[in-house]
Amino acid sequence: MSVQVDLSVLELVCSRLCHDLVGPVGAAANGIELLRETMGSGSDDVLDMTDESARTAWRRLEFFRVAFGYGGGRNGWSEAELTALANGMLQDTRTELDWPPSGLGTDIAGRGGKLILNLVFLMAEAMPRGGRLKVSLRESGENLIASFKGLGNGAALNPRVASTVTGKVPPGVLDSRVILAHLTYLQCYSAGATIHLDSGDDRVEAEVTMPLTVGMEEDLEPA
Repeated sequence: MSVQVDLSVLELVCSRLCHDLVGPVGAAANGIELLRETMGSGSDDVLDMTDESARTAWRRLEFFRVAFGYGGGRNGWSEAELTALANGMLQDTRTELDWPPSGLGTDIAGRGGKLILNLVFLMAEAMPRGGRLKVSLRESGENLIASFKGLGNGAALNPRVASTVTGKVPPGVLDSRVILAHLTYLQCYSAGATIHLDSGDDRVEAEVTMPLTVGMEEDLEPA
C-alpha cells in the first residue's frame, strides 16, 4: 500500500517535537549557569562539558525548528539568519561551513529558506569524516540559485538519498535514513524549485534553482 506523506504533516510533527524539547533544554542550560555560580572551581570541567552539550542541543533545535518545522518564514529570512543557523548546527562537527555573504538584495522567502538549510544538512551528512562545505547564493533574473559543494575525505552521496531527493523513491518504502531527503523533495516541489545533484571522489555537490518569492501559504503535494 502506498503511503502519502504530506509536507505540512511532517513540518507540524517537527514543530511539536521542537516546541516540547526547547523548554527543557533551555532550562538545563540556565540551571548549569546557576550551578556554576554556587559550586566550587573543582567542578568546572564537568560543568563545561554539560554546558556545551546543552548549548549544542539548543543550537540544533533552533536549526531543526526552522529547517524542518512548520512555523516562521512567511516574511522570509535574511541570508545572515540562515548562515547563523547553519553555523550553529555544524559548530560541533568536523564539517567547516564556508558561506560568504552574497549581497542578496532580498530576503529568502517561505520554504526556499527551509530548502537551503535542509540541503546544508544533507550535504554535511554526506561528509562523514568532515571537510569544507561551501555555500553560495546568487540571483538570476527572477530566480535564486543556491550552490553547495562539499569536499572531504570519504565525501559521497548515497545513491538512495539522491534518488529520494529527486522523487524516485515511493513514500511507502521510506525509512529514517532517507526521510529528510524526501522532505527535501517535497520542499523542492512546494518551492517550485529544480535540483541537480553530483558526487565524485571525496566531493558532493548540489545546485537548486527556485523563484525568489516562495510563499508558505499553499501545501502542495506532488502528483
